[in-house]
Amino acid sequence: MGIIFREYSKVVWQKKWYFLLALAAVASATALDLVAPTYYKNIANGLSMTYSDATLAALFENLKQLMLVYAGIWVSWRFLELAIVPLDGGGVNLLEKRCFDVLKKQKSTFFENNFSGSLIKQANRFSRSFEIIMDWFLFQFYMNLLAVSISFSIFYQHQRQFALYFLAWVTLIITWNVGFSLWKMRFDKAVAEGDSKVGGVVSDAVSNIFIVKTFALENNEQNRVNSASNEVYRRKKIAWLMTFISFAVQGIMTFGVELLLIYLMIKKWQTGNFEVGEFVLFQSIMIMLIQRLWEFGRNFRNFFTALADASEMADIFRLNDLEQDAPDARPVTISRGAIRLDNLGFTYNESNPQQTRLFENFNLDIKAGEKIALVGQSGSGKSTLTKLLFRFLDPQQGCITYDGMDAKSFTLESLRRQISMVPQQPDLFHRSVRDNIALGADITDAELVEVAKKSCSLDFIDDLPEQFDTMVGERGVKLSGGEKQRIAIARAFLEDAPIVVLDEATSALDSLTEQQIQVAIFNLIKNKTAIVIAHRLSTILKMDRIVVLEYGKIIEEGTHQQLLDKQGKYYAMWQHQSGGFLVD
Repeated sequence: MGIIFREYSKVVWQKKWYFLLALAAVASATALDLVAPTYYKNIANGLSMTYSDATLAALFENLKQLMLVYAGIWVSWRFLELAIVPLDGGGVNLLEKRCFDVLKKQKSTFFENNFSGSLIKQANRFSRSFEIIMDWFLFQFYMNLLAVSISFSIFYQHQRQFALYFLAWVTLIITWNVGFSLWKMRFDKAVAEGDSKVGGVVSDAVSNIFIVKTFALENNEQNRVNSASNEVYRRKKIAWLMTFISFAVQGIMTFGVELLLIYLMIKKWQTGNFEVGEFVLFQSIMIMLIQRLWEFGRNFRNFFTALADASEMADIFRLNDLEQDAPDARPVTISRGAIRLDNLGFTYNESNPQQTRLFENFNLDIKAGEKIALVGQSGSGKSTLTKLLFRFLDPQQGCITYDGMDAKSFTLESLRRQISMVPQQPDLFHRSVRDNIALGADITDAELVEVAKKSCSLDFIDDLPEQFDTMVGERGVKLSGGEKQRIAIARAFLEDAPIVVLDEATSALDSLTEQQIQVAIFNLIKNKTAIVIAHRLSTILKMDRIVVLEYGKIIEEGTHQQLLDKQGKYYAMWQHQSGGFLVD
């Protein structure tokens, strides 16, 4: 809970003037609410007397004072409304931004291990819980604390015995609510965790709906959602049952104090020391307090539910293994594009010293402007090398340098802006074609058309309903695999980075389009350093050097012809693929 209150306190500090205005308005409204029954007391006593001009004047004077009290209450609530929108709404706004800021700093492995749907739910609950907790603090904790204090003072002035009974009752009901809610919090947290799981299961199925429909998995996925939802319902039933038990106990305590008040008033009447007005005063205050403390008990559940809802995102706030710049990092410019991987050691399971490292004393020099290909079986380390180059991962040993400068001396932003990536399966935003190519860059229509031509994208874009303004759907679902890859190539042309990484950028294309794209790719990488991760060997015949990887080690390297002449691993791979793919 420390993380939750720390983050929420930062928001309150940023909104401190609205917070102070809200406190003042609540205090004013609460005090005036409890002052009003003192005038009811005077009016009731006056009405119980025989008519006289003095009594009538006193009644109208009390009515006048009561009118002023109500006017004060009305004004107080209007000031509160002025404060609550920027406090609650503005606080949620700040926390939504804060949550995304925390998420975006997580390493790529974090997102590989978590459902995006669950993360979105956790972030939403964390920010929305602020509003619930702030409202609880103002309208339950703070308001009731003031109400109890003022009520005790009024009761003590009129009847000390009942005031002490009242104080004991308040202490008992608050202790019960706090203690029971703390004990029940584990059930609320279980509900929140189950709810996140439901969100993750639904998100996983919806984001892969094409696979679900293609393999007729609708019933399977429905069963998975049903199972997760049923588990949440089971947990909610337990949590709700606990809540109803709390309500039952509060009801007994409330009825008890009300009956005690009436008993004491009857005893006062019996002794002849009784005023109708005093009974009206006590009863009016008790009715208000019973309602408020009942709401306090009911909303205490919401308070702890909100804490439970926020706790999952708070766990993410605690993570320390983040993407971050080194203290001396700066936006360095890569002018030539030379890359050196020096004595690299890397494992995905750093916590297990017995685990064999994927890379051990790995060395690779890539000259400025050189075009190299990385080939090898699955698990040989090709994709991991790409992640290391972008610093999605950092090696546990050795270093990577660009133009002789350690990668860690670059800010992450400056490094990644100078390496273009054309992935095997490009991800697109649910935005327009224009937005997916420009990625926030301010470019002219002429520049947009030019990069579309270079990437062989213009023909299919012109056929779209709204050309460059056509929305591509979530993850680009409205486009074919080849069209998405050409959008990714257009991005790389526009970025014009000195280093280009291509992860089998033509794998989703037909043979004719592949030949066209290969021309575009060689135009893209001209005068640039290029690293091509190849699965189809037909794409790398013209590379300056081919590096063959096996279990994180370089076992062969050379040109295409040199490696064929060796008749080693590459030769065997060539023989295996040559009948199916190659045209030269």
